[in-house]
Amino acid sequence: MLVSSTSALADDPAIPIRELPPYPDVETTARVSEVSVYGASQSEEETVVGAAKREQSLGTVASAVTVLTSDHLRRYGYRSLAEALRGAAGVFVVDDRQIERIGVRGVQLLGDANTRILVLIDGTPLNEPWAQFVDGSTALPVSLDDVARIEIIRGPVSSIYGTNAFFGIINIVTLEADKSPRAYGRTTVDSYGTAGGNAGFNTGTLNRQLRGTVSFKQRAGESLTYPDLPMTTDQTSADGGRALFGSLAVNFDRLFFQARAYERTRELPGAPYDSAIGSDENTNRDRHVLAELGYTRDVTEKVTVGARVYGNRYTYTNNLVRMAGPFDTEASAQWYGGEIRVLADLLEKKNLLSITTGASYEATTTESTASTKPNPIETDFSIAGVYLETSSEPLPWIAATVGARFDRNSEFTNELSPRAALFLRKGDAYGAKLLYAQGFRNPSIFEAYYDDDARFSPVLDGDDRTQLRPETITAYEVVLYGRPFTGVKLRVSAWEWRLADLLKRQEFFDPATNEPRFRYQNSGPLVSRGTEVEASYRDLAGRSAYLNGALAFTGRNCLESDGFDNLLLDVEEGNCDARQNAPTVTAQLGVSSQLIADLFHVSGELTYLSERGTQDEDETVPAHVGANVVVYLPDVNGFDITVGARNLVAREEVPAQSDYNRTMPRVEVLRVPGPGREVFARAGYRF
Repeated sequence: MLVSSTSALADDPAIPIRELPPYPDVETTARVSEVSVYGASQSEEETVVGAAKREQSLGTVASAVTVLTSDHLRRYGYRSLAEALRGAAGVFVVDDRQIERIGVRGVQLLGDANTRILVLIDGTPLNEPWAQFVDGSTALPVSLDDVARIEIIRGPVSSIYGTNAFFGIINIVTLEADKSPRAYGRTTVDSYGTAGGNAGFNTGTLNRQLRGTVSFKQRAGESLTYPDLPMTTDQTSADGGRALFGSLAVNFDRLFFQARAYERTRELPGAPYDSAIGSDENTNRDRHVLAELGYTRDVTEKVTVGARVYGNRYTYTNNLVRMAGPFDTEASAQWYGGEIRVLADLLEKKNLLSITTGASYEATTTESTASTKPNPIETDFSIAGVYLETSSEPLPWIAATVGARFDRNSEFTNELSPRAALFLRKGDAYGAKLLYAQGFRNPSIFEAYYDDDARFSPVLDGDDRTQLRPETITAYEVVLYGRPFTGVKLRVSAWEWRLADLLKRQEFFDPATNEPRFRYQNSGPLVSRGTEVEASYRDLAGRSAYLNGALAFTGRNCLESDGFDNLLLDVEEGNCDARQNAPTVTAQLGVSSQLIADLFHVSGELTYLSERGTQDEDETVPAHVGANVVVYLPDVNGFDITVGARNLVAREEVPAQSDYNRTMPRVEVLRVPGPGREVFARAGYRF
């Protein structure tokens, strides 16, 4: 991890985030006073690390940010990142039983594998370079039991991170050993036939510590009905999966090391690419191993230098049973690199003129094969980036940030990504942000070059080089925030995102084979604009609540010169295509009680998604209301117990991506069943 910290409100020199004093929210004993929980949660919510690779207060982050604290994660019984994200303003999750796909502000392109969101663990990116895939659920090398907070950072941050930080960043910050139990173990069961558990140990002090975690999950799955599939029986139970991960982290003064690995296998009940419906041999398997070594040093009282080196290996296997016989795809990626960064105050007065600057280099090797085309497709490339961000706080009520990053890519085009922000505030009580940013996403190697002589055929020029262009985004946003009443926090945002050259998987008829094929091509522009409200409440008695809502209007191929003549991007106005997988309205409500009878919390959530479009402009999936109830007992003679029920109202339907369509006979599969009603229980013990 390479994250330094400098507080906009403090006068101390910048120090690494891992050497900050511990937050008081998690102690080795489970039961702490409600006052300390309240104070700790307030502290956590005010701190953001991932937005600029340094510690910032919420009032100086050049983005609209939500922080989910460890207390929040435990009270609502979340077991995965995807479950936690469903409660964040403007965020929705598409669980089509291949990948839990994350949508932001009405944008989640059908078939996208979270390639446009950068997911980090302690500042380390997890998106792999072959397909740029990252999961929102089991294919992650971290357990929520080890998480201090989750930072949801909306909008492009390519000015710091480069590609993939397109729609936003999700930074998962793990707990330090001095804020965790010496050892713990937990087990989980649910009504989907899941059995799992995780265990961890923590030892040492703040500056010298050792932490480790292992976890496993085995899932039988649901019996599902796919009404659009031409099935001899209308149900399939091929919905199982298994996952295993482990992690090890070491702090020794200024030196930091972490190693993480996961393996995940997922059955595919939707039978993509004309595979046999109902077969439990249709599977995806993902494996990822990473190692990182970092070092940070204070050169002077005003200058901090950090460096890190890392290496990763990712492998992907797709097994399908088709009428013509088994079909297998294998892919691998290895990438390694390094980064050096300097954080400095250039003037005598703290925060009058601060800079963050750095340079990075990454080299990648990829290879993919298919059973129909065994000769491997090998692509190597490198990325070199330099960035500089300058911040100034000339007066207590005004501050500004300006920065940019330049990326040189040996395979795709070079990109410059600027960002600027103006902050106006009245202490910690009220403030406003005016934000501007540009970002990009390079095509993945899968999108640009994958060819299996059966399903995919890429778009290449005469030199066998891709003709795909990077996607681009220009974002404008106004953020207002404040504390109108005691214990209440409020944020209101209005944004417009203009996206161009979006990569879209398209089906075409290949005359050479007389069969349909898929390929990726740059498509027309997309616009997302809307408003978002996020409110939270917490009191000293331990009661808490949140209420979020977003109106997101999106449209493909909308005229860039439309101004605000078509403010709501209405298709009927004639300059926008029908929206796919884009809920106009999302809303979330959560309420959590104080510790009742000195024993348990009761928490409940309601979520709402308005109807969404599918591949067919005349077909939609209906609006969905989700309801969850959780009872959390933090300490029963050393045990913690969670019992809950999710999706109590009805099963969600989600728009299906185009791989589910059948070619012989031709059937458009427009809807697939999402998560259904589930009851679960967790029990753990801390030593």
